[in-house]
Amino acid sequence: MSSGYELFIDEVDGRLHAAVTCKGVLSDLYVDPLDMTASWASLYAGKVVKIDKKLDAAIIDLGNGLQGLLPAKHVHVQGADQSIARTGIAELLAPGQMILVQVKSEGRKGESLEHNKLPRLTMKIYVMGQYLLYSPVLNRVTISRMVDAEDTLALTTRLSGKGGWIVQPGAAMANAGAIIKESEQLLSEWHIIKAERETGENRPRILKGGPNAIHRALSDYGSPHFDHIHVATKKLLDQMVAWCDRFEPTLATSKRLRLFKPEKVGQKLFEIHDIFSELADIGNEVVYLPSGGTIIFETTRAFTVVDVNQGDGANPLTVNEEAVDAVARHLKLRNISGAVIVDFISMSLKTDRFQIVTRLEQALAADAATAQVHGFTRLGLIELTRKRRNGWLAEKLR
Repeated sequence: MSSGYELFIDEVDGRLHAAVTCKGVLSDLYVDPLDMTASWASLYAGKVVKIDKKLDAAIIDLGNGLQGLLPAKHVHVQGADQSIARTGIAELLAPGQMILVQVKSEGRKGESLEHNKLPRLTMKIYVMGQYLLYSPVLNRVTISRMVDAEDTLALTTRLSGKGGWIVQPGAAMANAGAIIKESEQLLSEWHIIKAERETGENRPRILKGGPNAIHRALSDYGSPHFDHIHVATKKLLDQMVAWCDRFEPTLATSKRLRLFKPEKVGQKLFEIHDIFSELADIGNEVVYLPSGGTIIFETTRAFTVVDVNQGDGANPLTVNEEAVDAVARHLKLRNISGAVIVDFISMSLKTDRFQIVTRLEQALAADAATAQVHGFTRLGLIELTRKRRNGWLAEKLR
């Protein structure tokens, strides 16, 4: 049965792009500069270089001139009760101490000297697969709210190894054998990482790079979710085959995985499927709605403001409903994180306001970067937050 989802992979202007379309419309976008460092979910052997009591955080040397910020709440103390809230970074870590850390959210390019712009780190680490995440420091199984198949839920009792697991959304479309096999692979991978860390080298260094744009798309959606995966070049096809060897061997020879074959010289994959034009539209402040209304994105250092305008559109509720879908889509496409304020067209009926909040929550429910709607303020604005994993699209296109 067709899902309507397609994945398109290409290198554009020195950046790796993985574009997700749904029934021909661009619905998600993953972008990485080819020289990306300190990417999301990378694992490092780090060294504590400074304890900042004011920030209640430690500055961690990651090697090769990179630093990250580790808040006290993300410190893991072996054997301690992790359910107890702890503060006091100076009581948890000491300068010169070597620790294992993971990038929780990427820093902001060009501003690495500002502590609030450094990559955020955590000691509550995960080893990432397509269907599962394995945590050697936690002891529970967490299941994505998007996984409700009883046979998939039953599989959690068969996950072995000391530690914890997160069952990702893609697991809902996977078979039992693939999930169990991946759990064994992740355990094996963790033992390799652990051995590398314990080699005795007392220096900061990367132990495992984070997933690139392709791997994040496949992990967030699960490869079975895509009707087809299109790759632009033989080089990218080789990367996909290497991924298949690890996670899904049958995909490598499946007709679902397709190498782009241009019909004429100079033809591009993104051009044929009209993705270039949609990429150009993402950079615009103004987004046009089907009814004639518009939404305008304005980003400040503190938060993002989205203004909904009725224009020549239909009634306010109809325009606001269209705006909800557009806001949810563009938050993903632009990878906007942090606080977001949406100024919808005024609605006098409480039932209409409730309908908009509910629709926005539903539209954001499938977002891989957790988003939370906080409802209307007294001024009639909707507040929401979206967690930062990777840098904003605008930052990566600088």
